[in-house]
Formats: sequence, C-alpha cells, structure tokens
Amino acid sequence: MAIIDLHAEIGTTPVWGVSFSEANLTRSMQKYNVQRSIISSTIGNSCDFRRGNAQIARIVEANKSMLGCVVVNMNYPEQSQKEMHAYLAQNEFAALLLTSGLRGRHVTLAETEEILNAHRRFVKPVFLHTPNQAAALAANEIAKTFNIMKFVLIGMGGDGWRMATLLAERTLNLVLEVSGSSSPDKINFAVERIGAHRMVYGSGLPYVDPSAIIGLVQDADISDSDKRNIFQGSAQRLFGWKRSQE
Repeated sequence: MAIIDLHAEIGTTPVWGVSFSEANLTRSMQKYNVQRSIISSTIGNSCDFRRGNAQIARIVEANKSMLGCVVVNMNYPEQSQKEMHAYLAQNEFAALLLTSGLRGRHVTLAETEEILNAHRRFVKPVFLHTPNQAAALAANEIAKTFNIMKFVLIGMGGDGWRMATLLAERTLNLVLEVSGSSSPDKINFAVERIGAHRMVYGSGLPYVDPSAIIGLVQDADISDSDKRNIFQGSAQRLFGWKRSQE
C-alpha cells in the first residue's frame, strides 16, 4: 500500500547527535513504499528555523519526492513572516509548522495569532506539534479561532489521543496525524469518531521507527479503504494532489 508521510525531519538529532540525511530518508521511503514525504529540519525545529528552512529548500529542490514544511518560531513573529513569504509561495513547500523552538513546549493562540493572521494569504495547512493533552487543547483553541485554515495535529495528542479525537469530532478543521502514542486502540477509536478521511500518516523520523506507526494502522480493525485513506488518500485531499501526481 502506497504511503504519503507528512512528518519527517532531516538533520542531526539534538539529543543523540546522530545525522539523518536525505539519503537516509530516501532509503527509508523505498523500504516502506513511501511515495512522498513532507520534511522539516531538526535544526529548524530546535534552534535556528531560518537556517533549517534554507537547508530544506536545497533538499526539496533536488529531491522531487520530498516537499518542504516551513518552520516558524512563535517567539520571532517578524522573522517568521519573512520566512513564510520567502518559501510558502513555492510549490516545493506544502505546509507551515508553528513551533516554540523548544521540544515539549506547545504553542498557544496568544503567541501565534500574529503569525497566523499573516498566514491567511497562503492556502496551505498548518502543522502543530501535539505531544500531550495540553498541546491538543491549545491547538483546538487556535483552530477554532482560525476556522478557515486546516490544522494537522502532529502526534495526535500523544497519550491524550482520546481527547484529541473528541476535539477533532467537534472542530472540523482539525486533522489527526497518527504518530505519537503506540496504543493499539487509538486508530479504531478515531476512525469511528471522525472517519479515516481526517487522519493522516506521519513517520516521526528520525525519532521513531516507521514500522511501528505503519503497524498501528495495518493492524487496526478498520477497512482497507480506511487504511488507504490514512496512508495516502486523506493527504491527497488535504493538499489538493491528484492521484496521477503520486
């Protein structure tokens, strides 16, 4: 079954100091039949979003199976808007990722409102890291305020996946990315509540083994059609990609 990966990072991991290059990602994509990956930079997600975006721009220009995710930092609204204008008009960049610059610290409406107001001109989804219930609740507040935008909850609320699903059931511009908790129940629960058409696959590379997330979906008690939606179809609709572009 072909896969579109919405969440992979390239670069040196901050904790382990291990380099994960575009060549490493390419090999992983080939192994798991991933036809397209949306990528950001480990540097961009941790300490220097401008340097990270420039790195990703070079990579996606040379690798047509990869698309960029522009990373912006809520603490630097002016610089973030410059990054958005520099990259989001390009076809090689598919989404915006709002960060705090600190892993584990989620973004809030008050801290991101200026950046999101500037993002109104770009019709591209916004990614938000949601490693826990508090992050999911904050993301829901953002999505309700900016209800014409699509928001992808990266990590599906972690262990708070039930809460994230219930929020998405009421806030229709939320999309759940299924990495995060390894609970075997979360895929079935979410499909029953919001439908597979609002769920997307993300590997979480290089911090997660893709086989674990793929296995969660493959082992779920859902139809093959639902699995195809999570792996590929929902992303195609989210980004307006035709099947012929796979």
